[in-house]
Amino acid sequence: MFIIDFIVGFIVSSLAGLGVGGGGLIVIYLTLVKNIPQIEAQGINLLFFIAAGAASFVIHLKKRNINKKVLVLMIISGSVGAIAGSILVNLISVGIIRTIFSVFLIVSGITELFLKDKSEGEKDKK
Repeated sequence: MFIIDFIVGFIVSSLAGLGVGGGGLIVIYLTLVKNIPQIEAQGINLLFFIAAGAASFVIHLKKRNINKKVLVLMIISGSVGAIAGSILVNLISVGIIRTIFSVFLIVSGITELFLKDKSEGEKDKK
């Protein structure tokens, strides 16, 4: 089973690197195939993104692609959001969290399929 987990992790990581919602896919795999509770699966997903974000940060730092003022603002607002979210998740039932996450995934998928920015297609043509 470890081999299958490795293959799924590799595929999801590759899709996430291409901009496809790898996080949603890993949560779906963990909850439906591995029978991991959704809260734990979302925690694993966060660890997945911390590792991916750290690697991306190092690369962008070397290429000097990081606006330090924006970075500070993002760190502060992200930290406040993470603390608020962790407090809120303890006050909401798992069923409601599962429903909210499901709606989020559906809306994100529909948005990606039907409401893409038309300028993206023009960029591809150039």
